[in-house]
Amino acid sequence: MEATEDDNEEIDVVKIMERIRENIRRRKESGASAGCEVMDQTLVDGSSGEIEKDLGYINSNWDIQNNSYYISSHRPVMGKAMVRGRELVHGEVRRYVDPMVFKQNEFNGSTVRILNEAVRRFDEIASKLDVLENMLGQLRGEIEEKIGQARTEIGEEIDERLRGEIEEKIGQARTELGEDIDERLRGEIEEKIGQARTEIGEDIDERLRGEIEEKIGQARIELGEEIDERLRSVVAAMNEDIENKAWLASILERRKDSYDLPASTPAVVDGMNYFVFEERFRGPRKDVKLKQLAFVDYFEGCKHVLDIGCGRGEFLELLGDDGIGARGIDVDENMIDYCISRGLDVENVDAVEYLENIEDKSIDGIFLDQVVEHLEPGYLIKLLDLCYRKLKYGYYIIMETVNPLSFVSFANFYIDMTHKKPVHPSTLKFLLESAGFREIETKFFSPLNDEARLRKIDMEGGMEEGQRRQIEIYNQNIDMLNNILYGAQDYAMIGKK
Repeated sequence: MEATEDDNEEIDVVKIMERIRENIRRRKESGASAGCEVMDQTLVDGSSGEIEKDLGYINSNWDIQNNSYYISSHRPVMGKAMVRGRELVHGEVRRYVDPMVFKQNEFNGSTVRILNEAVRRFDEIASKLDVLENMLGQLRGEIEEKIGQARTEIGEEIDERLRGEIEEKIGQARTELGEDIDERLRGEIEEKIGQARTEIGEDIDERLRGEIEEKIGQARIELGEEIDERLRSVVAAMNEDIENKAWLASILERRKDSYDLPASTPAVVDGMNYFVFEERFRGPRKDVKLKQLAFVDYFEGCKHVLDIGCGRGEFLELLGDDGIGARGIDVDENMIDYCISRGLDVENVDAVEYLENIEDKSIDGIFLDQVVEHLEPGYLIKLLDLCYRKLKYGYYIIMETVNPLSFVSFANFYIDMTHKKPVHPSTLKFLLESAGFREIETKFFSPLNDEARLRKIDMEGGMEEGQRRQIEIYNQNIDMLNNILYGAQDYAMIGKK
Protein backbone atom coordinates (compact mmCIF):
# COMPACT_ATOMS: atom_id res chain seq x y z
CA MET A 1 0.00 0.00 0.00
CA GLU A 2 1.50 3.30 -1.06
CA ALA A 3 0.66 6.68 0.54
CA THR A 4 1.24 9.96 -1.43
CA GLU A 5 0.24 13.59 -0.97
CA ASP A 6 0.42 16.75 -3.09
CA ASP A 7 3.69 18.70 -2.39
CA ASN A 8 1.90 22.03 -1.91
CA GLU A 9 -0.54 20.77 0.66
CA GLU A 10 0.27 21.24 4.29
CA ILE A 11 0.35 18.19 6.51
CA ASP A 12 -2.40 18.29 9.16
CA VAL A 13 -1.66 15.42 11.48
CA VAL A 14 -4.79 15.91 13.54
CA LYS A 15 -7.05 15.65 10.51
CA ILE A 16 -5.15 12.60 9.28
CA MET A 17 -5.65 10.86 12.65
CA GLU A 18 -9.34 11.68 12.68
CA ARG A 19 -9.68 10.38 9.13
CA ILE A 20 -7.88 7.16 10.08
CA ARG A 21 -10.09 6.64 13.14
CA GLU A 22 -13.20 7.22 11.03
CA ASN A 23 -12.05 4.70 8.42
CA ILE A 24 -11.34 2.09 11.13
CA ARG A 25 -14.75 2.66 12.67
CA ARG A 26 -16.47 2.32 9.31
CA ARG A 27 -14.52 -0.81 8.47
CA LYS A 28 -15.45 -2.41 11.78
CA GLU A 29 -19.12 -1.64 11.31
CA SER A 30 -19.08 -2.82 7.69
CA GLY A 31 -17.09 -6.02 8.46
CA ALA A 32 -19.18 -7.03 11.50
CA SER A 33 -22.41 -6.57 9.64
CA ALA A 34 -21.19 -8.46 6.58
CA GLY A 35 -19.84 -11.25 8.77
CA CYS A 36 -23.15 -11.63 10.58
CA GLU A 37 -25.03 -11.75 7.30
CA VAL A 38 -22.64 -14.36 5.90
CA MET A 39 -22.81 -16.41 9.08
CA ASP A 40 -26.58 -16.27 9.20
CA GLN A 41 -26.80 -17.30 5.57
CA THR A 42 -24.31 -20.16 6.15
CA LEU A 43 -26.28 -21.41 9.12
CA VAL A 44 -29.44 -21.41 7.06
CA ASP A 45 -28.16 -22.76 3.73
CA GLY A 46 -24.91 -24.50 4.75
CA SER A 47 -24.12 -28.10 3.70
CA SER A 48 -21.31 -30.49 4.60
CA GLY A 49 -19.37 -29.33 1.52
CA GLU A 50 -19.81 -25.63 2.40
CA ILE A 51 -18.79 -26.30 6.00
CA GLU A 52 -15.59 -28.05 4.88
CA LYS A 53 -14.89 -25.11 2.56
CA ASP A 54 -15.44 -22.61 5.41
CA LEU A 55 -13.21 -24.66 7.70
CA GLY A 56 -10.42 -24.57 5.13
CA TYR A 57 -10.91 -20.82 4.73
CA ILE A 58 -10.62 -19.98 8.45
CA ASN A 59 -7.58 -22.26 8.77
CA SER A 60 -5.89 -20.25 6.00
CA ASN A 61 -7.00 -16.72 7.06
CA TRP A 62 -7.21 -16.71 10.86
CA ASP A 63 -4.11 -14.39 11.08
CA ILE A 64 -5.29 -10.82 10.34
CA GLN A 65 -1.92 -9.11 10.98
CA ASN A 66 -0.96 -6.91 7.96
CA ASN A 67 2.83 -7.02 7.58
CA SER A 68 2.90 -6.09 3.90
CA TYR A 69 2.04 -2.41 4.46
CA TYR A 70 4.83 0.14 3.47
CA ILE A 71 4.96 3.99 3.18
CA SER A 72 6.52 5.78 0.21
CA SER A 73 6.20 9.04 -1.76
CA HIS A 74 6.88 10.05 -5.37
CA ARG A 75 7.57 13.68 -4.50
CA PRO A 76 11.28 14.46 -4.87
CA VAL A 77 11.43 17.46 -2.47
CA MET A 78 8.79 16.91 0.17
CA GLY A 79 8.73 13.12 -0.17
CA LYS A 80 11.15 12.35 2.64
CA ALA A 81 9.39 14.68 5.03
CA MET A 82 6.03 13.29 4.10
CA VAL A 83 7.20 9.68 4.46
CA ARG A 84 8.70 10.52 7.85
CA GLY A 85 5.48 12.20 8.95
CA ARG A 86 3.38 9.33 7.77
CA GLU A 87 5.62 6.84 9.51
CA LEU A 88 5.14 8.76 12.73
CA VAL A 89 1.38 8.71 12.21
CA HIS A 90 1.51 5.02 11.27
CA GLY A 91 3.51 4.23 14.36
CA GLU A 92 1.07 6.15 16.52
CA VAL A 93 -1.89 4.30 14.96
CA ARG A 94 -0.27 0.87 15.40
CA ARG A 95 0.29 1.61 19.08
CA TYR A 96 -3.51 1.60 19.43
CA VAL A 97 -4.37 -0.95 16.78
CA ASP A 98 -1.71 -3.68 17.28
CA PRO A 99 -2.92 -4.79 20.75
CA MET A 100 -6.37 -5.28 19.36
CA VAL A 101 -5.04 -7.14 16.29
CA PHE A 102 -2.85 -9.34 18.53
CA LYS A 103 -5.77 -10.26 20.74
CA GLN A 104 -7.94 -10.84 17.68
CA ASN A 105 -5.27 -13.18 16.25
CA GLU A 106 -5.08 -15.07 19.55
CA PHE A 107 -8.87 -15.41 19.59
CA ASN A 108 -8.95 -16.49 15.96
CA GLY A 109 -6.20 -19.07 16.56
CA SER A 110 -7.97 -20.55 19.61
CA THR A 111 -11.25 -20.67 17.75
CA VAL A 112 -9.67 -22.41 14.77
CA ARG A 113 -7.93 -24.98 17.01
CA ILE A 114 -11.19 -25.69 18.85
CA LEU A 115 -13.06 -26.07 15.56
CA ASN A 116 -10.38 -28.42 14.17
CA GLU A 117 -10.47 -30.56 17.33
CA ALA A 118 -14.27 -30.60 17.24
CA VAL A 119 -14.22 -31.74 13.61
CA ARG A 120 -11.67 -34.47 14.45
CA ARG A 121 -13.79 -35.71 17.32
CA PHE A 122 -16.93 -35.58 15.22
CA ASP A 123 -15.15 -37.75 12.62
CA GLU A 124 -14.17 -40.25 15.36
CA ILE A 125 -17.74 -40.30 16.65
CA ALA A 126 -19.06 -40.82 13.11
CA SER A 127 -16.64 -43.79 12.62
CA LYS A 128 -17.69 -45.30 15.92
CA LEU A 129 -21.32 -44.79 15.00
CA ASP A 130 -20.72 -46.67 11.72
CA VAL A 131 -19.10 -49.54 13.66
CA LEU A 132 -21.96 -49.54 16.16
CA GLU A 133 -24.49 -49.54 13.32
CA ASN A 134 -22.80 -52.58 11.75
CA MET A 135 -22.74 -54.35 15.13
CA LEU A 136 -26.38 -53.50 15.67
CA GLY A 137 -27.20 -54.91 12.22
CA GLN A 138 -25.42 -58.16 13.06
CA LEU A 139 -27.09 -58.31 16.47
CA ARG A 140 -30.45 -57.62 14.85
CA GLY A 141 -29.86 -60.54 12.44
CA GLU A 142 -28.81 -62.87 15.27
CA ILE A 143 -31.79 -61.82 17.39
CA GLU A 144 -34.18 -62.43 14.46
CA GLU A 145 -32.58 -65.86 13.89
CA LYS A 146 -32.94 -66.72 17.59
CA ILE A 147 -36.55 -65.55 17.52
CA GLY A 148 -37.18 -67.75 14.45
CA GLN A 149 -35.61 -70.76 16.18
CA ALA A 150 -37.62 -70.08 19.30
CA ARG A 151 -40.81 -69.85 17.25
CA THR A 152 -39.99 -73.16 15.55
CA GLU A 153 -39.18 -74.91 18.85
CA ILE A 154 -42.23 -73.49 20.55
CA GLY A 155 -44.38 -74.49 17.55
CA GLU A 156 -43.00 -78.04 17.59
CA GLU A 157 -43.52 -78.31 21.31
CA ILE A 158 -47.09 -77.09 20.99
CA ASP A 159 -47.69 -79.42 18.01
CA GLU A 160 -46.30 -82.37 19.97
CA ARG A 161 -48.46 -81.53 22.96
CA LEU A 162 -51.54 -81.13 20.78
CA ARG A 163 -50.70 -84.38 18.99
CA GLY A 164 -50.51 -86.14 22.35
CA GLU A 165 -53.85 -84.70 23.41
CA ILE A 166 -55.44 -85.69 20.08
CA GLU A 167 -54.07 -89.22 20.34
CA GLU A 168 -55.35 -89.43 23.89
CA LYS A 169 -58.82 -88.36 22.73
CA ILE A 170 -58.70 -90.87 19.88
CA GLY A 171 -57.70 -93.56 22.36
CA GLN A 172 -60.61 -92.67 24.59
CA ALA A 173 -62.96 -92.72 21.58
CA ARG A 174 -61.66 -96.12 20.58
CA THR A 175 -62.13 -97.42 24.08
CA GLU A 176 -65.62 -95.99 24.49
CA LEU A 177 -66.99 -96.70 21.00
CA GLY A 178 -64.76 -99.30 19.40
CA GLU A 179 -64.97 -102.31 21.70
CA ASP A 180 -68.69 -102.87 21.55
CA ILE A 181 -69.03 -102.31 17.80
CA ASP A 182 -65.81 -104.23 17.01
CA GLU A 183 -67.06 -107.19 19.03
CA ARG A 184 -70.43 -107.11 17.29
CA LEU A 185 -68.84 -106.79 13.83
CA ARG A 186 -66.30 -109.49 14.62
CA GLY A 187 -69.13 -111.86 15.53
CA GLU A 188 -70.97 -111.09 12.33
CA ILE A 189 -67.81 -111.48 10.21
CA GLU A 190 -66.99 -114.81 11.85
CA GLU A 191 -70.54 -115.96 11.21
CA LYS A 192 -70.19 -115.04 7.53
CA ILE A 193 -66.84 -116.83 7.33
CA GLY A 194 -68.52 -119.92 8.77
CA GLN A 195 -71.16 -119.74 6.10
CA ALA A 196 -68.42 -119.36 3.43
CA ARG A 197 -66.65 -122.43 4.74
CA THR A 198 -69.89 -124.43 4.64
CA GLU A 199 -71.23 -123.39 1.27
CA ILE A 200 -67.98 -122.41 -0.54
CA GLY A 201 -68.31 -120.76 -3.90
CA GLU A 202 -68.06 -117.50 -5.74
CA ASP A 203 -71.71 -116.57 -5.29
CA ILE A 204 -71.58 -116.83 -1.46
CA ASP A 205 -68.22 -115.10 -1.46
CA GLU A 206 -69.64 -112.13 -3.39
CA ARG A 207 -72.64 -111.95 -1.07
CA LEU A 208 -70.39 -111.97 1.99
CA ARG A 209 -68.29 -109.19 0.51
CA GLY A 210 -71.44 -107.13 -0.05
CA GLU A 211 -72.60 -107.64 3.53
CA ILE A 212 -69.18 -106.78 4.90
CA GLU A 213 -69.07 -103.60 2.80
CA GLU A 214 -72.52 -102.74 4.16
CA LYS A 215 -71.19 -103.14 7.70
CA ILE A 216 -68.29 -100.87 6.77
CA GLY A 217 -70.79 -98.21 5.68
CA GLN A 218 -72.59 -98.45 9.00
CA ALA A 219 -69.30 -98.22 10.85
CA ARG A 220 -68.39 -95.07 8.91
CA ILE A 221 -71.58 -93.36 10.02
CA GLU A 222 -71.26 -94.41 13.67
CA LEU A 223 -67.55 -94.14 14.35
CA GLY A 224 -65.98 -91.77 11.81
CA GLU A 225 -62.89 -91.84 9.65
CA GLU A 226 -60.45 -93.19 12.26
CA ILE A 227 -62.41 -96.35 13.06
CA ASP A 228 -63.45 -96.64 9.40
CA GLU A 229 -59.79 -96.93 8.39
CA ARG A 230 -59.18 -99.64 10.98
CA LEU A 231 -62.26 -101.60 9.86
CA ARG A 232 -61.22 -101.32 6.20
CA SER A 233 -57.86 -102.89 7.05
CA VAL A 234 -59.50 -105.70 9.05
CA VAL A 235 -62.07 -106.42 6.35
CA ALA A 236 -59.39 -106.41 3.61
CA ALA A 237 -57.48 -109.03 5.56
CA MET A 238 -60.70 -111.01 6.09
CA ASN A 239 -61.51 -110.79 2.38
CA GLU A 240 -58.11 -112.18 1.48
CA ASP A 241 -58.52 -114.93 4.05
CA ILE A 242 -61.99 -115.77 2.68
CA GLU A 243 -60.64 -115.91 -0.88
CA ASN A 244 -57.74 -118.15 0.13
CA LYS A 245 -59.90 -120.53 2.13
CA ALA A 246 -62.68 -120.62 -0.46
CA TRP A 247 -60.15 -121.42 -3.18
CA LEU A 248 -58.51 -124.08 -1.00
CA ALA A 249 -61.83 -125.66 -0.07
CA SER A 250 -62.85 -125.86 -3.74
CA ILE A 251 -59.61 -127.67 -4.54
CA LEU A 252 -60.05 -130.06 -1.62
CA GLU A 253 -63.64 -130.74 -2.68
CA ARG A 254 -62.65 -131.27 -6.31
CA ARG A 255 -59.73 -133.55 -5.66
CA LYS A 256 -61.17 -135.37 -2.65
CA ASP A 257 -57.71 -135.90 -1.16
CA SER A 258 -56.50 -137.61 -4.32
CA TYR A 259 -53.22 -136.28 -5.75
CA ASP A 260 -51.64 -137.65 -8.94
CA LEU A 261 -48.14 -136.19 -8.42
CA PRO A 262 -45.11 -137.15 -10.54
CA ALA A 263 -43.01 -139.88 -8.96
CA SER A 264 -39.81 -138.01 -9.86
CA THR A 265 -40.78 -134.84 -7.98
CA PRO A 266 -38.03 -134.12 -5.41
CA ALA A 267 -40.08 -132.01 -2.96
CA VAL A 268 -43.64 -133.33 -2.64
CA VAL A 269 -45.11 -136.02 -0.33
CA ASP A 270 -48.09 -137.95 -1.69
CA GLY A 271 -51.34 -137.06 0.03
CA MET A 272 -49.92 -133.91 1.67
CA ASN A 273 -51.29 -130.47 0.80
CA TYR A 274 -48.17 -128.31 0.94
CA PHE A 275 -50.14 -125.08 0.56
CA VAL A 276 -51.89 -125.68 3.90
CA PHE A 277 -48.58 -126.71 5.47
CA GLU A 278 -46.84 -123.49 4.40
CA GLU A 279 -49.77 -121.39 5.58
CA ARG A 280 -49.36 -122.83 9.08
CA PHE A 281 -45.61 -123.31 9.52
CA ARG A 282 -43.95 -120.80 7.20
CA GLY A 283 -46.25 -117.92 8.06
CA PRO A 284 -48.53 -115.45 6.26
CA ARG A 285 -47.59 -114.23 2.78
CA LYS A 286 -47.02 -110.66 3.98
CA ASP A 287 -44.34 -111.85 6.45
CA VAL A 288 -42.60 -113.85 3.74
CA LYS A 289 -42.68 -110.85 1.36
CA LEU A 290 -41.23 -108.60 4.05
CA LYS A 291 -38.22 -110.91 4.39
CA GLN A 292 -37.80 -111.30 0.62
CA LEU A 293 -37.66 -107.53 0.05
CA ALA A 294 -33.92 -107.69 0.82
CA PHE A 295 -33.30 -109.55 -2.46
CA VAL A 296 -35.27 -107.41 -4.94
CA ASP A 297 -32.43 -104.92 -5.60
CA TYR A 298 -30.19 -107.68 -7.00
CA PHE A 299 -32.61 -108.02 -9.95
CA GLU A 300 -33.13 -104.33 -10.70
CA GLY A 301 -33.67 -103.74 -14.43
CA CYS A 302 -34.00 -107.47 -15.23
CA LYS A 303 -36.62 -108.79 -17.69
CA HIS A 304 -36.40 -112.58 -17.38
CA VAL A 305 -35.95 -113.62 -13.73
CA LEU A 306 -36.75 -117.27 -12.94
CA ASP A 307 -38.22 -118.06 -9.47
CA ILE A 308 -37.57 -121.81 -8.93
CA GLY A 309 -40.01 -123.22 -6.37
CA CYS A 310 -42.13 -120.06 -6.47
CA GLY A 311 -44.66 -121.43 -3.93
CA ARG A 312 -47.41 -118.92 -3.22
CA GLY A 313 -45.80 -116.33 -5.51
CA GLU A 314 -44.67 -113.78 -2.91
CA PHE A 315 -41.41 -112.95 -4.66
CA LEU A 316 -43.05 -112.81 -8.09
CA GLU A 317 -45.42 -110.12 -6.77
CA LEU A 318 -42.51 -108.14 -5.29
CA LEU A 319 -40.66 -108.21 -8.61
CA GLY A 320 -43.82 -107.21 -10.48
CA ASP A 321 -44.32 -104.23 -8.16
CA ASP A 322 -40.84 -103.00 -9.20
CA GLY A 323 -41.47 -103.52 -12.91
CA ILE A 324 -39.14 -106.53 -13.10
CA GLY A 325 -40.12 -109.29 -15.54
CA ALA A 326 -40.31 -112.69 -13.80
CA ARG A 327 -41.66 -116.23 -14.25
CA GLY A 328 -42.19 -118.88 -11.59
CA ILE A 329 -42.05 -122.68 -11.71
CA ASP A 330 -43.14 -125.21 -9.08
CA VAL A 331 -43.97 -128.94 -8.91
CA ASP A 332 -46.92 -128.40 -6.54
CA GLU A 333 -50.18 -128.04 -8.49
CA ASN A 334 -51.92 -126.33 -5.56
CA MET A 335 -49.26 -123.61 -5.51
CA ILE A 336 -49.46 -123.16 -9.27
CA ASP A 337 -53.28 -122.91 -9.18
CA TYR A 338 -53.08 -120.31 -6.42
CA CYS A 339 -50.50 -118.21 -8.34
CA ILE A 340 -52.62 -118.36 -11.49
CA SER A 341 -55.62 -117.14 -9.49
CA ARG A 342 -53.53 -114.07 -8.59
CA GLY A 343 -52.59 -113.41 -12.23
CA LEU A 344 -48.94 -114.50 -11.98
CA ASP A 345 -46.87 -116.03 -14.80
CA VAL A 346 -46.17 -119.58 -13.53
CA GLU A 347 -45.79 -123.12 -14.84
CA ASN A 348 -46.19 -126.53 -13.17
CA VAL A 349 -42.88 -128.16 -14.19
CA ASP A 350 -39.75 -129.70 -12.68
CA ALA A 351 -36.80 -127.26 -12.46
CA VAL A 352 -34.21 -129.46 -14.20
CA GLU A 353 -36.65 -130.32 -16.97
CA TYR A 354 -37.54 -126.65 -17.48
CA LEU A 355 -33.90 -125.48 -17.61
CA GLU A 356 -32.91 -128.24 -20.03
CA ASN A 357 -35.52 -127.02 -22.51
CA ILE A 358 -34.56 -123.31 -22.62
CA GLU A 359 -31.62 -121.66 -24.43
CA ASP A 360 -28.30 -121.00 -22.72
CA LYS A 361 -27.79 -117.45 -21.42
CA SER A 362 -31.50 -116.70 -21.80
CA ILE A 363 -32.38 -115.56 -18.25
CA ASP A 364 -31.00 -112.63 -16.23
CA GLY A 365 -31.71 -113.75 -12.67
CA ILE A 366 -32.45 -116.92 -10.64
CA PHE A 367 -34.09 -117.07 -7.22
CA LEU A 368 -34.61 -120.12 -4.96
CA ASP A 369 -36.25 -119.52 -1.57
CA GLN A 370 -36.43 -122.51 0.84
CA VAL A 371 -35.80 -124.98 -2.02
CA VAL A 372 -32.32 -126.52 -1.74
CA GLU A 373 -33.15 -128.30 1.55
CA HIS A 374 -35.80 -130.29 -0.38
CA LEU A 375 -33.31 -131.61 -2.97
CA GLU A 376 -31.10 -134.68 -3.16
CA PRO A 377 -27.37 -133.87 -3.48
CA GLY A 378 -27.10 -135.17 -7.06
CA TYR A 379 -30.19 -133.23 -8.15
CA LEU A 380 -28.85 -130.03 -6.51
CA ILE A 381 -25.48 -130.32 -8.27
CA LYS A 382 -27.15 -130.84 -11.65
CA LEU A 383 -29.53 -127.94 -10.99
CA LEU A 384 -26.67 -125.52 -10.18
CA ASP A 385 -24.79 -126.54 -13.32
CA LEU A 386 -27.88 -125.81 -15.43
CA CYS A 387 -28.46 -122.49 -13.66
CA TYR A 388 -24.93 -121.38 -14.53
CA ARG A 389 -25.38 -122.32 -18.18
CA LYS A 390 -28.77 -120.64 -18.59
CA LEU A 391 -27.88 -117.41 -16.72
CA LYS A 392 -26.49 -114.42 -18.61
CA TYR A 393 -23.02 -113.18 -17.71
CA GLY A 394 -22.91 -110.58 -14.91
CA TYR A 395 -26.26 -111.53 -13.31
CA TYR A 396 -27.12 -113.08 -9.92
CA ILE A 397 -28.36 -116.35 -8.47
CA ILE A 398 -29.77 -116.18 -4.90
CA MET A 399 -30.51 -119.26 -2.79
CA GLU A 400 -32.13 -118.78 0.62
CA THR A 401 -32.39 -121.81 2.93
CA VAL A 402 -32.46 -123.04 6.55
CA ASN A 403 -29.35 -122.26 8.65
CA PRO A 404 -28.07 -125.52 10.19
CA LEU A 405 -25.48 -123.59 12.26
CA SER A 406 -28.30 -122.56 14.63
CA PHE A 407 -29.46 -125.37 16.93
CA VAL A 408 -33.02 -124.06 17.22
CA SER A 409 -33.27 -123.86 13.41
CA PHE A 410 -31.82 -127.35 13.02
CA ALA A 411 -34.17 -128.73 15.70
CA ASN A 412 -37.20 -127.43 13.75
CA PHE A 413 -35.84 -128.58 10.37
CA TYR A 414 -37.76 -131.88 10.18
CA ILE A 415 -41.15 -130.35 10.97
CA ASP A 416 -41.40 -130.26 7.17
CA MET A 417 -41.51 -133.89 5.98
CA THR A 418 -40.45 -132.83 2.48
CA HIS A 419 -37.08 -131.66 3.78
CA LYS A 420 -34.24 -133.96 2.70
CA LYS A 421 -31.28 -132.57 4.63
CA PRO A 422 -29.98 -129.11 5.62
CA VAL A 423 -27.16 -127.70 3.51
CA HIS A 424 -24.19 -126.22 5.39
CA PRO A 425 -23.24 -122.68 4.22
CA SER A 426 -19.70 -123.79 3.41
CA THR A 427 -21.05 -126.68 1.33
CA LEU A 428 -23.43 -124.50 -0.64
CA LYS A 429 -20.69 -121.94 -1.27
CA PHE A 430 -18.38 -124.71 -2.55
CA LEU A 431 -21.10 -125.99 -4.89
CA LEU A 432 -21.63 -122.50 -6.33
CA GLU A 433 -17.90 -122.03 -6.85
CA SER A 434 -17.64 -125.45 -8.50
CA ALA A 435 -20.46 -124.53 -10.89
CA GLY A 436 -18.49 -121.40 -11.93
CA PHE A 437 -20.13 -118.59 -9.94
CA ARG A 438 -17.97 -115.78 -8.51
CA GLU A 439 -18.18 -112.92 -5.94
CA ILE A 440 -20.08 -115.25 -3.62
CA GLU A 441 -21.37 -113.78 -0.36
CA THR A 442 -23.32 -115.20 2.58
CA LYS A 443 -26.03 -113.29 4.44
CA PHE A 444 -27.86 -114.46 7.58
CA PHE A 445 -31.51 -113.62 8.29
CA SER A 446 -34.36 -114.10 10.76
CA PRO A 447 -32.63 -113.75 14.15
CA LEU A 448 -34.55 -114.80 17.26
CA ASN A 449 -35.84 -112.19 19.68
CA ASP A 450 -33.74 -111.42 22.77
CA GLU A 451 -36.50 -112.94 24.93
CA ALA A 452 -35.81 -116.33 23.32
CA ARG A 453 -32.03 -116.18 23.91
CA LEU A 454 -29.84 -116.73 26.98
CA ARG A 455 -29.48 -113.61 29.07
CA LYS A 456 -26.23 -112.00 30.15
CA ILE A 457 -25.40 -110.55 33.58
CA ASP A 458 -25.48 -106.77 33.82
CA MET A 459 -22.43 -104.98 35.20
CA GLU A 460 -23.01 -102.99 38.37
CA GLY A 461 -21.00 -100.18 39.91
CA GLY A 462 -18.70 -100.91 42.84
CA MET A 463 -17.75 -104.41 41.70
CA GLU A 464 -14.31 -105.76 42.45
CA GLU A 465 -12.01 -106.32 39.51
CA GLY A 466 -12.11 -110.10 39.96
CA GLN A 467 -15.91 -110.19 39.92
CA ARG A 468 -16.01 -107.92 36.91
CA ARG A 469 -13.60 -110.16 35.01
CA GLN A 470 -15.63 -113.28 35.83
CA ILE A 471 -18.84 -111.64 34.60
CA GLU A 472 -17.12 -110.57 31.35
CA ILE A 473 -16.00 -114.17 30.72
CA TYR A 474 -19.50 -115.43 31.54
CA ASN A 475 -21.13 -112.96 29.12
CA GLN A 476 -18.67 -113.90 26.36
CA ASN A 477 -19.62 -117.54 26.85
CA ILE A 478 -23.32 -116.59 26.70
CA ASP A 479 -22.74 -114.82 23.38
CA MET A 480 -21.04 -117.90 21.98
CA LEU A 481 -23.86 -120.16 23.17
CA ASN A 482 -26.52 -117.83 21.76
CA ASN A 483 -24.83 -117.90 18.33
CA ILE A 484 -24.71 -121.70 18.41
CA LEU A 485 -28.11 -122.39 19.96
CA TYR A 486 -30.21 -119.41 18.91
CA GLY A 487 -28.47 -117.96 15.84
CA ALA A 488 -30.08 -116.75 12.63
CA GLN A 489 -32.71 -119.20 11.39
CA ASP A 490 -32.02 -118.72 7.65
CA TYR A 491 -29.15 -117.72 5.37
CA ALA A 492 -28.81 -116.71 1.73
CA MET A 493 -25.97 -117.56 -0.64
CA ILE A 494 -25.57 -114.99 -3.43
CA GLY A 495 -23.41 -115.67 -6.49
CA LYS A 496 -22.67 -113.81 -9.71
CA LYS A 497 -21.93 -115.32 -13.10
